[in-house]
Amino acid sequence: MKDLSRRTFLKRAAMTGAVLGFPTIVPAEVVAGQGGKRVLPNDRVNVGQIGCGGIANYYHLSALKTMGDVRVVATCDAYQSRREALAAVYSKHYGGGEVTKAHADFREVLARSDVDAVIVAAHDNWHTPMSIAAVNAGKDVYCQKPLALDFSLSAILRKAVTKQGRVFQFGTQYRSQRRYRTMVELVRNGYLGELKHIDVWCRNVHNDAAAYHVKPYGSTEVAAVPADLDFDAWQGPSPMVAYTVDRCTNWGGYHCPETSLGFIAGCGIHPLGIAQWGNKADDTSPVRYDGNGNVPDQGIYRTLEHWDVMCKYANGVTLRLMDDQTAEAVVTKYKPGWQGGDGVVFHGTKGWIGDVSFVFCASDEDLWGVNFKASEERLPVSPEHNRNFIDCVRSRARPICPIEMAIRCDTICHLARAAALTGKVVNWDPMKEELVGDNPEASKMLSLPCREKWKVW
Repeated sequence: MKDLSRRTFLKRAAMTGAVLGFPTIVPAEVVAGQGGKRVLPNDRVNVGQIGCGGIANYYHLSALKTMGDVRVVATCDAYQSRREALAAVYSKHYGGGEVTKAHADFREVLARSDVDAVIVAAHDNWHTPMSIAAVNAGKDVYCQKPLALDFSLSAILRKAVTKQGRVFQFGTQYRSQRRYRTMVELVRNGYLGELKHIDVWCRNVHNDAAAYHVKPYGSTEVAAVPADLDFDAWQGPSPMVAYTVDRCTNWGGYHCPETSLGFIAGCGIHPLGIAQWGNKADDTSPVRYDGNGNVPDQGIYRTLEHWDVMCKYANGVTLRLMDDQTAEAVVTKYKPGWQGGDGVVFHGTKGWIGDVSFVFCASDEDLWGVNFKASEERLPVSPEHNRNFIDCVRSRARPICPIEMAIRCDTICHLARAAALTGKVVNWDPMKEELVGDNPEASKMLSLPCREKWKVW
């Protein structure tokens, strides 16, 4: 498949997101063949789609339908209409009948012995809990981003993936796009000289305002829960709150603080994944975070509105993480023609290169035509993110965005958010994965209470 541009991504993302529900997980038997490869009936990977909203329909559906060696046999969502509609689309594609069964409870999907892998595309607060449950049930997992609302669950997920020997693909698909890979190869091979600084920015809560039912930041008025929505399952481990017309939507899933960290994680983690790649930092994260930010004082969308955080790695490289409105004044100093959106720019002693406002550009445009030498470092090639996941389910190889990369990128989102909200410096030990010094406010943000009925890890 051709690279999916973010402009196309944004247009298609206007569809509403979704989520699930669940009770007792029965681990499926995992049968291993020669060389550790999984033995699959009819040489086909059977997939369960958990979360049937926008990204499941415009992104995963379009990719999975093209794969003759894949069959989506189960769907699940907190909205009955969504899970049944997507199941019907897949069943029709596979020739009719009930080839794909809709489930109200995601644990029913995990209990099926015929499901080899699952795609977790619920909203943010469910990503890590569902992934842990799936891994412990013997399933390989493609988990959409960001990783964790409760950072303390990250280590539990890593341990489960390692112990169970599961394939874990993180849904930061930029690494499966050729242009980003070329950019990172240029950085890692020294074409910018010594790497000194990275600018990273992304959209904020204002980006989607036209789609909100009540402006500017979502309705606070209590409303009746739709008949086909299991609102208790939607909230899951998060605190129960009142239902409003703006809560259980794509944007509610992105911006409500009870179920999301906001776009600093939901969108920012994409360019952060490229920044980490270029800095050879997939096994670490910055050690210092210093910045500021604010949240809206009205509505239900009270995640970070603006933020500007300077992060510093142990190797001396700095990373400035901003929302796009803040970034405009910074980036236009070296690249005019601002259009907003997300972006990442690497700065070295010999120039800069990056993705600015949906355009790949550089201080020296000839860099894009470089023919790499045989002796230079080349990065793994992923043909397409869903395809890379399925190939790794078969081969048991490590996918392009494995668990460690996911956790380290997610760490930056959590710690930058803590620095922005508290206005205090956050120091971090990436080896021990713990805060350095006394910082009770930041510590409180990294481990959250949960409702016991939805504790599935």
